[in-house]
Amino acid sequence: MRTNKSVQNFKHRLAEIMQNNSIASFAKKCDMSETVIRDYLSGKTYPSLNRLAIIAEKCDVTYTWLATGYNPQDIDLLEDSQNYNDPIYRIPVYSKQCPTPEEASTQKYVRGTPPVMNYPVLAGWLGYRGLNAEKLIIYWAKGNMMAPDIKNNNGLIIDTTAKDIVDGNIYLIEYLDITMVRRIQITLEGWVLLANNPQCEAIVVHRHDFNSYHIVGNVVQIIKDLY
Repeated sequence: MRTNKSVQNFKHRLAEIMQNNSIASFAKKCDMSETVIRDYLSGKTYPSLNRLAIIAEKCDVTYTWLATGYNPQDIDLLEDSQNYNDPIYRIPVYSKQCPTPEEASTQKYVRGTPPVMNYPVLAGWLGYRGLNAEKLIIYWAKGNMMAPDIKNNNGLIIDTTAKDIVDGNIYLIEYLDITMVRRIQITLEGWVLLANNPQCEAIVVHRHDFNSYHIVGNVVQIIKDLY
């Protein structure tokens, strides 16, 4: 019996079930837009649970396999605790939002600040998202500048390898003595750093100022407590 087999990226499994279908025909089959399917295939975005279920049903594959790369029959549920041990990685969690002037002069505001705890994530999820555990950090957001998407004390899983800016994505950014979470809009002149809170003015960053802003990484998941 096979256990703990490696998990392919979702985009690879999607390409496999598409077979020889064009993006247009596959999108029509799943009642989704071509743009959505292209984003899935490129790894830019990932389906919601509902859309994952729709794709699995339309393509006659199991939800479990499409989501994780595992087939239900590969796992003996009676011996699950003995045979299926998905490795757990521990991601460092940082809480520093804005350092004191003394801290700002001696350290970087995220990596240079000791983590306050570690957060466990499963290898299966990392494989599904195509992420490297060693390149992830978790940042505890402060304030409500990005509400309702990101609220005070939400945890943000940050991919620190994402240095190529994708228009509309949310990033953790360091500038001078400030650490901020903003959505980046790409323009002909440079970037516009956007907050969801209408009381927060957009920050225009011209190309010649790019080096003044350190992109820590891209927000890939938001961790929210219900209470």
